[in-house]
Amino acid sequence: MTQQRRLWRQRCFLLGMGLWWNWSAVTLAMEERSEQQLELPALLQEALTHNPEIQAAQQRYRAAQARPSQAGSLPDPMIEGAYHNEPITPLTLGQSDFSFLRFGVSQEVPFPGKLSLHEDIASQEAEREGQMLRATTLSVTARLKTAFDEFAFTHRALEILQRNKDFLLDLQKSTEARYQVGQGLQQDVIKAQVEVSLLTSRLLQLEQKREGLSATINGLLNRPPLAPLGPPTSLHKSQFTTTLEALRDLALEYSPELKGADVLLVRNELSLSLAQREYYPDLVFKADYMHKAARLPEWELGVGVKVPLYFWRKQRYGVAEAVESVGEARSTRQNALQTVLARIKELYTQARAAEQLTTLYQTAIIPQSRLSLESTSAGYAVGKVDFLTLLNNVLVLREAELSYEEQLTEFEKSVAQLEETVGAPVAEK
Repeated sequence: MTQQRRLWRQRCFLLGMGLWWNWSAVTLAMEERSEQQLELPALLQEALTHNPEIQAAQQRYRAAQARPSQAGSLPDPMIEGAYHNEPITPLTLGQSDFSFLRFGVSQEVPFPGKLSLHEDIASQEAEREGQMLRATTLSVTARLKTAFDEFAFTHRALEILQRNKDFLLDLQKSTEARYQVGQGLQQDVIKAQVEVSLLTSRLLQLEQKREGLSATINGLLNRPPLAPLGPPTSLHKSQFTTTLEALRDLALEYSPELKGADVLLVRNELSLSLAQREYYPDLVFKADYMHKAARLPEWELGVGVKVPLYFWRKQRYGVAEAVESVGEARSTRQNALQTVLARIKELYTQARAAEQLTTLYQTAIIPQSRLSLESTSAGYAVGKVDFLTLLNNVLVLREAELSYEEQLTEFEKSVAQLEETVGAPVAEK
């Protein structure tokens, strides 16, 4: 019996030391990292270079940039050649004034202003593709930041839970030892076993989530889905001091969604001007040369007019269509503005709430939980505190640490999504 008590005291001492060691700091054990750490700046640079969605948007933009020159060019001229003979037989070239070889060229020239409008419309379409490229780049960047933040949270949560599991295993051994010498209760042993099993389940779920996030990150980088990823760097809270009013101003100036809507409105207004000019006739200039062999050659100049004869069925409805398109573009722009402003307000509120909770956990809840656990563990070691009280304090500190990491992740995700919505940086690391 004396040997069993000595063993029990040794385990209680080791338990107290383990509590102090395991819970003394949240982040000190995370400072040392391997050389294969996953760093966000390097990932972002790789995504800008290799992401297929960005590459496709770049190709669409370059294709659109090649259109204005085409749209502003004259139609291709027509070159003609013909032989005229009189009478039907025999050939009388050089013998009759009415037999000749004719060479001609004709050039259609749209009414002044039409070509420049076509070119301006194509330029606006290219500009819109440029804004779509910016939107795609911002979207990929935000998704990669979000995936990285969640990946880092999952990695950190696994470390916290694994450390907690190791502690609970030690605690389970202690309760078993106390039960064997009649100092503890069987329900304490069972409760410790249940908590270990629950932790094992959470660890498995987090492992599965980490694998899914790894595949998401690899996909954004155009890597194979099963490509291994190293441990991520720890999240560091961004310095977010931008006000809501400043965010709105930034969005009005830089948001690709709003810029794209503005460009679409200008493009449709130009299309309306072009539709109105379709009432004016296009011209066709012609020049012919008639070769008569031994006889004197002849030449001819001419001009033709393409008359919009069916304007009440064609041009009139073209103008009506363009008017509606302008109205649609204005409504689309207003809807985009309201959507962006509402999104900014929502994300700003989320970011500020997460920031406040992060500060609360970091400065109050976690330090208080640590002190409570240290006091409880000391009391448990000398038999003044029961097992359930100790276990409850262990779980409170664990959940506080997890909540801190979760709120920090939510804060960084909200900032990343704000930058996507606004179209410009809003925080500093």
